[in-house]
Amino acid sequence: MAASLWMGDLEPYMDENFISRAFAAMGELVLSVKVIRNRLTGIPAGYCFVEFADLATAEKCLHKINGKPLPGVTPVKRFKLNYATYGKQPDNSPEYSLFVGDLTPEVDDSMIYEFFVKAYPSCRGGKVVVDQAGISKGYGFVKFSDELEQKRALLECYRAVGLGGKPIHLSVAKPKTNRVKTIEYNQMYSYNYNQYYQQFQNYYAQWGYDQNTGSYCYSYPQYGYTQSTMQKYEEVREDALEDPMPQMDVSEANKQFIEQSEELYDALTDCHWQPLDNVTSEIPAM
Repeated sequence: MAASLWMGDLEPYMDENFISRAFAAMGELVLSVKVIRNRLTGIPAGYCFVEFADLATAEKCLHKINGKPLPGVTPVKRFKLNYATYGKQPDNSPEYSLFVGDLTPEVDDSMIYEFFVKAYPSCRGGKVVVDQAGISKGYGFVKFSDELEQKRALLECYRAVGLGGKPIHLSVAKPKTNRVKTIEYNQMYSYNYNQYYQQFQNYYAQWGYDQNTGSYCYSYPQYGYTQSTMQKYEEVREDALEDPMPQMDVSEANKQFIEQSEELYDALTDCHWQPLDNVTSEIPAM
């Protein structure tokens, strides 16, 4: 039974032939490639679906080449792959992740996976976190489908050697929290616009137009995707986990705090009423 992988972060010139050749150069044979395009403009949307002969082949390919540089591409671009099922494996079972720190630059996704899967068969994959230039930040994550194996790995592999040039640091990964507080305008205002726009819903729907996003919707049921799920997948797929003990630059944080405090103080002193000589003094113009 055929299975598909999602591939993202594509440049406009990366068409079906280019992607097929890229996989072939890595020793992987694909059945087909479908680059998703805006159906009105024909402009590529920046991602595609790559079909393989079966799930085992797709899974092997994901672990083997995800995060590796695309052959012949300058500046460096990397394979950005995931399961084409809303960011999860088809069984949709829970995942348990560990933070992996003190990684040396040569460590990539496949090396993390191969290091752990030998002793922990429930390992589902590894991910090295990289910067915009594709350079490793020195840490990553490894995920398991078995919580007991996650806990075993934490105890047995802490400061273990063999993954890169240094002993690795392990800790339980935690979901990234949203530190930005947003205002829920629907709690501030009691207007209900549904009664005004309900009559237009069928009109928009027949053209595949999403009123919420202001864009046209695409549907690819063979991959288990619609435009809305693709957008959500993009949002949750990356950076869903964070370092449980992030390093803070104390000097830089203090500097920013002092600068903000001085700005606030200056703003307050500049806006207050200036003292008058007496009650009959003329108030200066602002």
